[in-house]
Amino acid sequence: MTKLAINNLTKAYGDNVVIPKVDLDIHDGEFVVFVGPSGCGKSTLLRMIAGLESISGGEIKLNGKCLNGIHPSEREVAMVFQSYALYPHMTVEKNMGFPLKMAGTDKSKIAEKVSETAGHLQLDALLKRLPGELSGGQRQRVAIGRAIVRDPELFLFDEPLSNLDAKLRGEMRVYLKQLHQQLNATMVYVTHDQVEAMTLADKIVVLNKGEIEQVGAPEELYNQPVNRFVAAFIGTPVMNFLPVDTLSRLVPKMQVFDGTESVGIRPNQVSVCPQDYDCEMLIKVVEPLGHARLYYGELGGETFVVESDLRFEQGDKLPLNLSQSVSHFFDHQEQRIESKAIANAA
Repeated sequence: MTKLAINNLTKAYGDNVVIPKVDLDIHDGEFVVFVGPSGCGKSTLLRMIAGLESISGGEIKLNGKCLNGIHPSEREVAMVFQSYALYPHMTVEKNMGFPLKMAGTDKSKIAEKVSETAGHLQLDALLKRLPGELSGGQRQRVAIGRAIVRDPELFLFDEPLSNLDAKLRGEMRVYLKQLHQQLNATMVYVTHDQVEAMTLADKIVVLNKGEIEQVGAPEELYNQPVNRFVAAFIGTPVMNFLPVDTLSRLVPKMQVFDGTESVGIRPNQVSVCPQDYDCEMLIKVVEPLGHARLYYGELGGETFVVESDLRFEQGDKLPLNLSQSVSHFFDHQEQRIESKAIANAA
């Protein structure tokens, strides 16, 4: 069942078109993540769904109901902001119950709903505290709780973890994943962090300059990016790219496909073979990861990164078998060339 339908949606500020056209269906119970670089339009798109930004053209429907022109408070959506947006003079309990109070809900019903939600979010012991007495992770859970008490048809998250440190971000990612499973809710989440996108999403929407580059499951985007932009944006460290003529010089025996302009190889999918290699890379920098190491160098004048659990040191020559590495071939328009050979390799 389609929960949210976005058709021919556009956004312009005067002559500046920030979203040329977006068509997207989000289904009931999905966790969908909008991801892309700064300025790609992901937050603008989210705010248009919420009703916080006007639309220049097109249509947004929730459960078949057109939202165009409907006030944000009447859209059956709840938004969690990057800044938490908690009232500093109100306790956790009052912050969470505030949307219900504004809706005229009975006090006993508010107390019941806040208590139930606080239990889900492990906030029971914090209900009488003020936001200034809470950690960043606790404040974020309060902001999420304020959204949950409304029983919205759709949850919207605008980079909610960006103010947290790395450890808290990891904990909150797991927490949000569990919360989604518990509530079986439909969630739309915006981030510029592709690690968040990969770990949280059922479906990722990759945006670039206000347009959708690709929509798919995390594994699909990682293994079958439609173009160089998606290939470079999804995955850490970033995919290596070599011009096809450079690769042909390095590995004359390697077969490429007609129309190939460049070849992409992910650092963790480079084959390191001391006994069977077809070229070597002088290691300039080593970054230990614990479980493996990142080796930085150059191939044919191009920066190249390799992730391997084999131990080498700066100044060593790293033996690479590129013909056995998982490779992605792109044409002169930077579109990925599909082939059985690539599918077999992946």
